[in-house]
Amino acid sequence: MAYDIFTLGVPDEWPLRLLHIPSMTSIERRDGDMYREDHQPRYAIISYTWGRYELPDGPRIQIFGIDWPIPAIDPKHFTVGDLTHLLNRIGQNYDYIWIDIACIDQKRHALKMKEIGRQASIFKCASQAYVWLNSHQVDVLAESMQKLLQCGWDASNDEDKDAAQVAEEMSGALSVILQDRWFSSLWTLQESILQRHSLFLNKRGGPVETHGPWTGESLWTQVLDLSGACKMVRDFLDRAIVTFHGSDGPSDSNDYLHKLQQLRTAIDHSGIDFELCPNPNIAYAAARFRQTTRAEDRIYAIMQVYGYQLGESAPSSAQSSEGFALVDLELQFLQALNAQSCLISQAFQHLHVPQQGQSWAFTNAIRVPQRLHTIIAQEQFVSSGSYVVNIVQRAEAYFIAKSWSFKFVLGFLHQRAQGFIAQLEERVDVPLDLKGRAAFFDRSRILKVAKQGIIADASDQYDCESISIEWPLDTTAYNDRNEPLIECRTPELHTAALKLQGIGARLIGVFGEDKVRVLYLGRTKYIETMELGLIVVREKQTTGKFLRWKKHVWRRIGLCFWHWDRYDDVGDLEANLAPMKGRFG
Repeated sequence: MAYDIFTLGVPDEWPLRLLHIPSMTSIERRDGDMYREDHQPRYAIISYTWGRYELPDGPRIQIFGIDWPIPAIDPKHFTVGDLTHLLNRIGQNYDYIWIDIACIDQKRHALKMKEIGRQASIFKCASQAYVWLNSHQVDVLAESMQKLLQCGWDASNDEDKDAAQVAEEMSGALSVILQDRWFSSLWTLQESILQRHSLFLNKRGGPVETHGPWTGESLWTQVLDLSGACKMVRDFLDRAIVTFHGSDGPSDSNDYLHKLQQLRTAIDHSGIDFELCPNPNIAYAAARFRQTTRAEDRIYAIMQVYGYQLGESAPSSAQSSEGFALVDLELQFLQALNAQSCLISQAFQHLHVPQQGQSWAFTNAIRVPQRLHTIIAQEQFVSSGSYVVNIVQRAEAYFIAKSWSFKFVLGFLHQRAQGFIAQLEERVDVPLDLKGRAAFFDRSRILKVAKQGIIADASDQYDCESISIEWPLDTTAYNDRNEPLIECRTPELHTAALKLQGIGARLIGVFGEDKVRVLYLGRTKYIETMELGLIVVREKQTTGKFLRWKKHVWRRIGLCFWHWDRYDDVGDLEANLAPMKGRFG
């Protein structure tokens, strides 16, 4: 069963059908969650790919108890014998299994769509989930997985490990594993997140075993193991790139940096580095690199990560021969997202300049900065109800909120930073040596609650990376003498705090002091306690030779955040909040 934090709000609903492996019969659920004489039986679930490899004719596995044809699959992908052997292997531990070709009605479209809208529940109730990787020979898959997990362990536990060597070893192993077609499907991305403890099975249906300090009681490799290794290497690469920019770098610096960035991009595109991050937007951001057979599956194949039942999968959906187009499903998705959580709906960064009127909305080019990874879809806020969005269509959305001037927020962040620096200067237990101070700051509660910053969206007026900053930085970088470059002395913290102010001043310089405001989204409740604000600027238009400002049209240009501490003085914040309404540009 999945962790509670990932299944908040997911009902315990049993599948409409389960395949009884000993008899190869698809059993329909009866009242009381009965399958024949078995009440809520333990069942396994299998995640695999077949939709893109269906043939009009060919051998088909025989399933009893259904009146729809089982699809014929290209034997180059897998054979009937391969699938039969897989089910028999799983059948050694489970009498029942949920497998889509036998348990989702392929003849009655309405029933099929309703079951697609219940994937989160089906995966939640499963006793065990499996991922079938059938593209590689058994030894090739095992060797690559072993090497990849070893790289993850080394990246997390050996700071002296050469970054270029890690990148080279990891790239080879990762490229082999990602060649399996399972990693190219959007449906399987959703399934991997719905059951992060899924066990990998090889071509023959046996477990993919690895050996190392990362293994627990079992040598079987889980999705979470792979995800964690990718996440650890990703963080290691980030630190290495920061260190590279803070030093002279190796002689072959261009090639060195290219290797690091290339691997980081491959991990990002795989979408598999979600680890224990509960923010579902991470999956949505990776979805653009995955494939679907039908256009509308761009939503159907990811919506259950959020717990949504949209389009034809909605319980109240009337049967329609025309169905729902992708544009309709995208609008439904955005409406559901904003209705559920104003914060999760804005917890992302635009990588491309959005179209007119769509700065508020998800696009196919977003990312989730690490600071926002721990926000969950079921997040609750202290300011619940103060930010409301009315979505008419994708390019027409109106908001009612409370807001501050951006200049006021900058002043608050600066005062806050200086207060934390003063606390650190008064500490008598801070080590004197540089590495000791860096380690102290990494562990210090003061700096954990001090986190604050600006995350800028892509713009045609500045580079968003140069406008984004987190204070203090999340990691410690070292120079070629292994001395910390950041977070090692309070002067560096002063400098970083001034840099944040400089970035804010640059935004004001571009748009004007009275034309930049911060819409207060609220304070998160789970995992981390963080305040989040939406930075917006008044939209402008050119009429002939004249430049005019649209009075009530505001375009999102980024986010600002700060971690809330019970000792924070919020009097001025609350006193300076002002009502605001308008339309998103």
